[in-house]
Amino acid sequence: MTLVKLGALGKPALLTIVGIGISVFLMSRKNPFAFLAAIILVTIFAWALGMLSAPTQVFTLPDFKSVFLRLDVLGALKLSLLPSIIAVLFTDLFDSISTFIGVAHAGDLLDEHGHPRNLREGLIVDSLATLGAGLAGSSSGTAYIESVAGIRMGGRTGLTSVFTALCFLPCFFIAPLAGTVPPYATASVLILVGAAMFTSVGQVNFSKIEEGLPAFLTLILIPLTFSITQGILWGFISHVGLYLMVGRRRDIHPVMYALALVSIGLLVLERIKF
Repeated sequence: MTLVKLGALGKPALLTIVGIGISVFLMSRKNPFAFLAAIILVTIFAWALGMLSAPTQVFTLPDFKSVFLRLDVLGALKLSLLPSIIAVLFTDLFDSISTFIGVAHAGDLLDEHGHPRNLREGLIVDSLATLGAGLAGSSSGTAYIESVAGIRMGGRTGLTSVFTALCFLPCFFIAPLAGTVPPYATASVLILVGAAMFTSVGQVNFSKIEEGLPAFLTLILIPLTFSITQGILWGFISHVGLYLMVGRRRDIHPVMYALALVSIGLLVLERIKF
């Protein structure tokens, strides 16, 4: 049985293709609103075709009472929750690091050594965002690969993120209206973001199995598992294992041994029932 196959070429898929065309057309002309215009126009087309219905209300007040600062610190310190805490910690860490590396490569934000610029500062901000999201009762506010879209449109400094955050503030009050934007309107942007992420793949030496196979596993497992973390974990493990098999132990950085062991531990924790 084929688990992954082409879906129906219906109106949503066709509108996604239209969105890609709009974005590519505007990007070729260096228009900074290429992605935003595609999302807005596809949403309008969907409304015109009767694929969307107007929200029952446009304005709502945000609810801060149900989850905001609803903490149970003592309850979270139970020994039985330690594996879950460790799993969330390293999952968020690896997810953030891999996202920073991918975004830096896609946006050409690398230093002279080929490393992401200001990675330490970025991880500090990411950890504070995760803490703030936890206090607010929402999911982890970590770095997202969709940031490539902003970089592609010219964003190069932290002010881009600040301005983006300010633009999202009205969504506290117009959540029903923002919720009417269909997934296929934003899918076109995500497809182009995915294409941008492949710019660094050409640097991988696939002629050597110990280098090509870990990269391949990372690339293929991310879309198949819907998790950047899963791809990174298996990439660490296979990198160390294959280098040992081909006799390149001296080329393995000591940190990679630790990361491979942590990766194995996380995979084991995922399958243990407490």
